[in-house]
Amino acid sequence: MRDISWHAEGNCNQHPDPDLWHYQNSMHADEQELQVLRSIEAISLCRVCPVKDKCLEEGLRDENIQFWGGSGTIWGGLLTSERYKLRGNRDNEQIMEGEQRHRRNVTAKLAKLYG
Repeated sequence: MRDISWHAEGNCNQHPDPDLWHYQNSMHADEQELQVLRSIEAISLCRVCPVKDKCLEEGLRDENIQFWGGSGTIWGGLLTSERYKLRGNRDNEQIMEGEQRHRRNVTAKLAKLYG
């Protein structure tokens, strides 16, 4: 069994909304905007997290790079498709395409916030 004791030091640990690091790729504009804002909040917390690197390492594991039914996760400040791309995987277009709109909207808003 691998050691994940580092998680206790993470900004997500004991956060009042643990689902903040999970998102849905909705078809409805109002739900899309809410998911984007929630993802930005999670990523902003990840940016200053003391265990961000360890979290990203965990997020690169096969079982944490799954995109089921339009749902994704944030690990180490990266969306599912970003982690998939970081690993060098290019063969699963479903992950990349399924998250395209969400990733584009999150990236644009983060650029406005952080430059």
